[in-house]
Amino acid sequence: MIRLRPFVQITALALLAAAAGPAAAQVPNIGQVFPPGGQAGTTTTVTIGGGNLQGATQLLASGSGVEYKITKNTDGGTIPLEVSIAKDAPPGLRELRVVTPRGTSNAGRIWVGSYPELAEKEPNNVLSANQKLESLPVTLNGQVNGAEDVDVYTFEANAGETFVFDLVAVRMASPLDGYLSLTDARGKSLGFAQEAFDRDPRIIHKFAKSGTYAVHVRDTLFRNGAPYVYKLTVGKVPVITGYLPRGGKRGQMVTVQVEGVNLDGMQTVSVPMERETNTVVPSASAGPVLTPLVLSASASDVAVEAEPNDTAEQATPISALPVVIDGRIDKPGDIDVFRIKPTAAGTFSFNLQGRRIGSRIDSLIRVLDAAGKQLQENDDADGKDSRFNMGVEANKEYLVQVRTLDQNHGPEAFYRLEIEPPAGQDFRLTVTPDELNVGQGSSIAVTVNVARRGGFGGPIPLRIENLPEGVTASPAFVPQGQNNATFTLTAAPNANPGALGQVKIIGVASIAGANVEREAQGIEIYKQPLAADNQNSQRTVEILTATVMPQQAYSLDIEPRAITVKKGQTVEIKIKATRQASATQAIAITVAGQPGNVTPTATPVPEKQNEVVLKIAVAANAPTVTQNLIITGNLNNNNQVAPALTLTITD
Repeated sequence: MIRLRPFVQITALALLAAAAGPAAAQVPNIGQVFPPGGQAGTTTTVTIGGGNLQGATQLLASGSGVEYKITKNTDGGTIPLEVSIAKDAPPGLRELRVVTPRGTSNAGRIWVGSYPELAEKEPNNVLSANQKLESLPVTLNGQVNGAEDVDVYTFEANAGETFVFDLVAVRMASPLDGYLSLTDARGKSLGFAQEAFDRDPRIIHKFAKSGTYAVHVRDTLFRNGAPYVYKLTVGKVPVITGYLPRGGKRGQMVTVQVEGVNLDGMQTVSVPMERETNTVVPSASAGPVLTPLVLSASASDVAVEAEPNDTAEQATPISALPVVIDGRIDKPGDIDVFRIKPTAAGTFSFNLQGRRIGSRIDSLIRVLDAAGKQLQENDDADGKDSRFNMGVEANKEYLVQVRTLDQNHGPEAFYRLEIEPPAGQDFRLTVTPDELNVGQGSSIAVTVNVARRGGFGGPIPLRIENLPEGVTASPAFVPQGQNNATFTLTAAPNANPGALGQVKIIGVASIAGANVEREAQGIEIYKQPLAADNQNSQRTVEILTATVMPQQAYSLDIEPRAITVKKGQTVEIKIKATRQASATQAIAITVAGQPGNVTPTATPVPEKQNEVVLKIAVAANAPTVTQNLIITGNLNNNNQVAPALTLTITD
């Protein structure tokens, strides 16, 4: 029995005995985790399902309060775990990854809950063959894993009781697009809940009569399979459906007005603004609330809208700037109006956070003068959120309007409107892929994307930390004025398969005479249901690793790896292939990342040969720049990259 703690290496259960080769080099894959978590203060058995999971040497986990044991040797398709969850473990998501000598897996997820848990029992597909819930509240662990599968649960409720039916699927990255319906014992509908593919549904219902009722769970499109897991909490549990403000001034205590059901009269919660993001889980007599309060700390004072404020005459007065205004769209057609009067001339940023912090609002901001003349307007500046900068005059009144462009309203149509001087120059970094698996003697390409702020356009050198032994990074940097860059990681031929590093990719830029460092956030690329082939979605991950895999079918190298070229010249780069015995076919070569007016001419590495020359023509009007070029080979749909070619162009 092996005990695993978050981010702690363990002794292998069983290491790969076979010699490294193309077939053995398949990376582990997590398809699903079931049941997907457990209740705080309990120990439960969980199975990771997927492929190539045999020989696990490590289990990586995010968060705190959870310990894991692999309970027995496993085949390639499953890993059984004993999961011990501390009583005070914070509720919510945990990320898991399996490490083997063939690499590190994609992210799997579990969810830590607050209520007793029960596994779904099939068959429970129809009302006449349901699963009866004997004790409430309860969190059900289920899978929609058969053709047109519908899971039906029945329960008893008394007249006047308010039940909550809260589904967790999207929040733990399940592909299930949940559909909940509530019926009486005869199948008469009492309500349903359906959301878009980026949210989970919830039903809150007050029963008029005592009796037997049923809740039905399915996918909206009747899709199914082992990964379509969910957790459904049923019962008279407390839930906060809305709260204001959504934050407060850094270092202060904030009194939050809350509303919801089964709260035992709870109306306010006090939260200290000790961190940038402050999360609290209040409790009522029935237990902890299902949805934590998440509040953001700000440098500015916080104001809360006061209804009615739909017109200029009713506008909520804002006493001083800068300010953060917390509000929400209460009803269809609601317009929130605020009156500001800057004491000094200057430029202010009007930055509304809505979708970025989990709201349903599709915002529109307008600024008008006191006579009602529109001065500036913005709809979508950051996704569905609005933002713009505008110059203001001293001691002049302005009206600021906030509205939504769709019909969403109520507690989930909240927003935070920041009216502050424009943020200084800054940047944020994200990185793909989120699984950095590199074969012995091979390379992989890593892309860093930059979100520049406040007009910052300078170069951003990148520092790569915590690489596995035997793995090196090419020069890594984002050139001036560009918003992305690619570098490579290369494993030495004798690097140990399974060698692991908890990688950090850090950008260091000079801003206003000071060095500013920002760590890149890992991004997982996935596809939502019904999305087009070229339409991918993104979500952040907490664990970013680099792992050595066994030698691949072939690998590429180049000579030289860095070269300086004058404009108007053509240079030659030698591409070298190292093949295993079976990899004899021609290797097609492509080049990406070259600056404008730089033309590479690539020819395949001929069948059974190991070298080819790449020509790079630099035109006289090419830019003066240093940039990485990525050279990729394709042998029978097996793609491998060479170490990055760092090209410097001079006059």
